[in-house]
Amino acid sequence: MGTQNPSASLYAFTETRVDFDILDQGLVVQIQLSASRSSRPPRRIVSTTAGSTVFDNEETYIQNCLASASSIYFSKLRNYPQSFLWRVADNNKVLELRSIDLCKLQGTKAEATVVLQLRFPSAVRKSGVAFADDRGNTLSVFVLTKGNELFSLTIPNKSFYNPAALEEDTERWCKTFRPSSFVLSTPHRLVAGSPEQLVIALADGKLLNLTRKASQDGSTWQEMSYHDGKWGSSLRGLINWQGNNTVRYDGTVLDQNAATAIEFAPSKSHLLTICANHTFKIWNLARGSNVFNMDLLGQRREPQDVPRVMLDAGNPGILRIFEADGAIAGDEYYAITYSPHDGGQFKIWAVRDADQGKLGVRFLHSDSILRSPDPDSDPESKTVWKVADFDIGGGFQGSGMELWVLMRSNKRYKVYNLKFDLVDLSTSWHDRWTLAAPETLSQQSPPQLITHGPQDASEPWLDYLLYPGRYTRSLLETALSIYRSARRLMSTDEAKATLEERLSSAVAAQVTTHPLKDDAESGTPFAQYREAMHQEWALLYQEVQDLEKLRWQPLTLVFNDRYCMPCSIFAGGCAVIRGCGCLEAIARNTPAVLQRFPDLFEVPSIENGSGPMPQLPDELCILIEGAAAFTRTFSAKFSHDCYRWLSEELWQDPLYSVANRIGNYYEKCGFAEEVTDSAIESLKDTLGPLGSFEGLTTDHFLAVVEKLPHLMETEDSSLVSSRFGQKVLVRGVQEMLNLHAQILFDMLMVVVFIDVEAHEEVVSESKLNISNVFMALLERLKQCELIRWLVKSVWTGQEKARKSPDKITMPSKQAGANLTVLESLFAADVRPQPYGRQSQSGQMTDTIQDLLVWITGGNDPSMTLDQVLVTVQCNLLKQGNTDLAFEFARFQPSTAWATYIRGRLQLQLGKTTEAALCFRKAAHKMATKHVALVNRKGDHESDSESDLVGQHYHLASAKLLSLEEAECFAKGLSKYYTHILHLFQDISCPYLASEFAQLAIQFTPQPSLETPAFLLESLFTSSLQTSDVQTAYTSITRLPQVEQCKILPDLVKVLLALPNGPSQLISLPWPAHFHAAIDAELANERQLSEKKSSGLSTGLVTRDRRRVLVAWRLRHGDFRGAAAALYSQLHSQGIPHQNGKQKAGALPGSKIGGLRNSSEGTEKNNRRVDEVYLSVINLMACIDNEHQEGKEAWLLSSTDRGKRRVVRIEDVRKDWQKELDRRSVVEGGRWGFGVVGDEMDLG
Repeated sequence: MGTQNPSASLYAFTETRVDFDILDQGLVVQIQLSASRSSRPPRRIVSTTAGSTVFDNEETYIQNCLASASSIYFSKLRNYPQSFLWRVADNNKVLELRSIDLCKLQGTKAEATVVLQLRFPSAVRKSGVAFADDRGNTLSVFVLTKGNELFSLTIPNKSFYNPAALEEDTERWCKTFRPSSFVLSTPHRLVAGSPEQLVIALADGKLLNLTRKASQDGSTWQEMSYHDGKWGSSLRGLINWQGNNTVRYDGTVLDQNAATAIEFAPSKSHLLTICANHTFKIWNLARGSNVFNMDLLGQRREPQDVPRVMLDAGNPGILRIFEADGAIAGDEYYAITYSPHDGGQFKIWAVRDADQGKLGVRFLHSDSILRSPDPDSDPESKTVWKVADFDIGGGFQGSGMELWVLMRSNKRYKVYNLKFDLVDLSTSWHDRWTLAAPETLSQQSPPQLITHGPQDASEPWLDYLLYPGRYTRSLLETALSIYRSARRLMSTDEAKATLEERLSSAVAAQVTTHPLKDDAESGTPFAQYREAMHQEWALLYQEVQDLEKLRWQPLTLVFNDRYCMPCSIFAGGCAVIRGCGCLEAIARNTPAVLQRFPDLFEVPSIENGSGPMPQLPDELCILIEGAAAFTRTFSAKFSHDCYRWLSEELWQDPLYSVANRIGNYYEKCGFAEEVTDSAIESLKDTLGPLGSFEGLTTDHFLAVVEKLPHLMETEDSSLVSSRFGQKVLVRGVQEMLNLHAQILFDMLMVVVFIDVEAHEEVVSESKLNISNVFMALLERLKQCELIRWLVKSVWTGQEKARKSPDKITMPSKQAGANLTVLESLFAADVRPQPYGRQSQSGQMTDTIQDLLVWITGGNDPSMTLDQVLVTVQCNLLKQGNTDLAFEFARFQPSTAWATYIRGRLQLQLGKTTEAALCFRKAAHKMATKHVALVNRKGDHESDSESDLVGQHYHLASAKLLSLEEAECFAKGLSKYYTHILHLFQDISCPYLASEFAQLAIQFTPQPSLETPAFLLESLFTSSLQTSDVQTAYTSITRLPQVEQCKILPDLVKVLLALPNGPSQLISLPWPAHFHAAIDAELANERQLSEKKSSGLSTGLVTRDRRRVLVAWRLRHGDFRGAAAALYSQLHSQGIPHQNGKQKAGALPGSKIGGLRNSSEGTEKNNRRVDEVYLSVINLMACIDNEHQEGKEAWLLSSTDRGKRRVVRIEDVRKDWQKELDRRSVVEGGRWGFGVVGDEMDLG
């Protein structure tokens, strides 16, 4: 093998980053630990929910949010959770633990979203954290602090979803120990072989072996120190040497024999170490002796050469142990080491019997130089790259193994992968390396200034900065604080303001300090303001980017050998490294690279003539690469116009032919003015290998479309995604979606350009059918636009936290600050496939693609995109997310089902007129036939066709429709309009409820006794509320007589309350059986005793109400009743009785007949009283004429004592005469003084 470093150019993997913002967690449990000799009271637990965290400057942000050390521990236990990420932060005093399992078994209700923050009394050493699987479902954590204390923590697994499992008495699960060896030497590195065995590397080169019995806790350990047995090492342990043979790390001077990397052998009987002096050693723990010692590269070095090869103690990732049973007979296990010297070399050591020294340990492939990959193949480059970490695993019996290498140069990094067979490593090492592509979501360009149109500069910047998953909330808050401090902007009271509002106000406040120019070259005031806003947003963005670069500094690389899943760990998050999808791999690589790996992709064979002809990956790569280069030449204005008009084109009903649509789009975007000749020539040159424009075919474009995910895994799975796994899925969807959408957009621009400007260069339409390609690209772009909205829209329907029995606030399911609509509605429905068939790295990509397919309908061809759109809208309305539903309404199709749901949205928005319009528009199809809906869950409660229709609508609406409401569809217009009637009744909209009640009655096929009665009652009630008396009268006359009696008083009250109501009451043709009820209502003593009636509007005074009663009785020939009503008015208003006494309270000036008996009103009042007496007498005369001759007229009247008496016409005349006499006495001034009713003796 050559001595050059191998190179890698194929991107076979890609990153999916996930941040660790505390604000996104449901619960953070902070635990304060104290030193062993502290007299402070017992430690306490503080439970906090996610809140706002703002740091004043970059330094405090680094200390509190970024980790100085971090990695992942993969537990071998079977119970969930199994993967634990740990981070050391906050000045190295806090150890943070959280679960990052991607999935769990179906039926596991627990969700490990709890974050444990263990705060130590002194700083944690950088290499002082170790883990081990304890007995049972507990996790053993060992922490070495700079206070020279060893903390042993026993944490139950269920503490990550139930903090109550972590007892408040920390002494039960937290033990401390101070080894005596720390008095003479400083501890440097800690590893754990098991919960009962630890090894600590000391600065003087010794190893401290700590053991305990299973019955003992962490407060007692047996110490045993090992050294190489040389007198020099003993002398160095007593004298602090700081010459060339020492290195400084974490504030400690390390001897050249100090172990910088330590690993236990699989049997735990031996310990493998790499020392600072570039030596590889193996120790027998039982004997405490060094049984093997050799230079990492197998070279013999003189003592004076050792300083030149001293290793960096801060890079422990230079030693890994792995097993490959059966690969080579006799080998027990293997070790792989890395040396940064001599060009950087890996060595694989085969260990047969370590106690035999060099006879039992040998190099594998000793004739090959296994150099690290070269990230920069340019020989003139001065960039220095180094191996920051590596890991190895996978395979069976030495076949299919994987080596992952993290290389770093300052803040830049690259991740390499090598798949190999152990016995044939040398043949793969040089040319089979592949790369993991960095995430592109964080690399997207910020918004550009658009100088035309009314759009403000703030909107695109806010969309960019607040895009879910791009930046954490704490980072944006800190960047805003730094921005304000640098410009001395006053922080106003913004406690209730959102982050979006605070960002906008800060930028706007700074812009107001910019003076506007009056010269014509500077543009209009709005143009100057927009440019100033864009500049300030760009400055704020720079603050954000400075913090973002710190957040993604690489720390370590880990590989889960159990599931074959690699992960990169950063200061502020981690990246799951997954396999590239087919289209991702084609788009991320060059055609030349793809030609070198022809076996990487499986080209489908289409023999039945359906679908596009198969194309080679490098040919598709040429098309994708050329289209991308073409759109990169677009100006910011042109690109903005293309996206804007495309958004309208996607969701508008097609009114023109495809050719006209392409031409209109071309004109609106301005291709003729914006596309330059150089861009055209460059596009031709790029497409040259395909034959330029003439060589393009329909199959080229459709083959790219076919590479998009379109089918899901059909096998059932017993796994479900965890909360963290769903977060990874959403991030993967964002990453994959952006790539797919960009590829489709680029190709669409090429198609539009070719159709209009280069149509002559296309050989024939049969070879390149522009119309078919255009429509295929639009259909997939429509899906991408839908998913893009789902992943950027933040769900606002959050459940409240629930109280657990231990009084610790627990997060409810799916609770979180930044759940997207996609994560809330779709992520939990797609199940990961088991890992038996492929690695978890490949399975994650498949799950992401399954999620993309599931969103757009899944494998069911009857589940159309239109139904998906309506289902999403139903979910938004069901959860009360009216704002999101209003925004999502632009995606809704023009189907009857979508139109009905649009009406429900208008109801929630309070737009009743628009809602009624939608309901009328959808009425015919929703009422007369079953709209084809697909129930994605597939369950129902009844087998009858009628019940199935209701079940389907109930489930298809995400249970927005109740079962009772869903039963009203596809059963005729009457049932449908009855349902709409209920909707308007629920929101108290009577005028529309009345309209739909009439429609329901109108379309009733055969009126029955029950349904029409209900509709008539609803129509009657709505009509009364809108004062539609005629409709109310019509509806009440059609009701059964029993129901009429119940609601007739309501109609009478409304008629009496209306200005022209009494005349309508008298004139309406009431049925005969209504007369007695209406008369009784008008003559109601309680109503007559009130000044005003209980009508809906202005009521009638008592006098007017009696007039209505008199008029009603006269209308129906009841003279006696009319006379009685008038006479009772005289009696109640204080007119003298026949006994000559005046009613108590009838003083001069009192109210008689509703008028004041004062000097100015006396004559008018007297005339009115006379009219009443005369009317009563005339009415009684009419009564007399009705009867036989000799019979006299009479009526019944009530006395003051409640007794009834007979009043004849002579009695009325006498009362009138007495009233006239009373007036004469009053006019003559001859009334008595004192008590009312006493007569005065004037004689």
